[in-house]
Amino acid sequence: MTTDGGSYSDADWDEARIALGRVADLLRENDAVSAEQLQQVENYRLIPEGVRGTLESLTPEEQLLVKNVFSNLASNHFYLEGGPGGLRFY
Repeated sequence: MTTDGGSYSDADWDEARIALGRVADLLRENDAVSAEQLQQVENYRLIPEGVRGTLESLTPEEQLLVKNVFSNLASNHFYLEGGPGGLRFY
């Protein structure tokens, strides 16, 4: 269920998770990213609005923390989806 009372289709939900993985890639590859860079991520608009707003408002220092969380999860073999039927290590 979305915050506005709507709902995601299974395909949109999968694509939103994949888009979040792409955000993790973008953060890993850059020291800091702008809201505009985030918005260019494929299917970024499918990530829930509250999550997008949070990501777009992060300071560079906060982005580093998020980047470290993604890295720590990956180093502990906690995987994020990287595509239908597949897992991706960040």
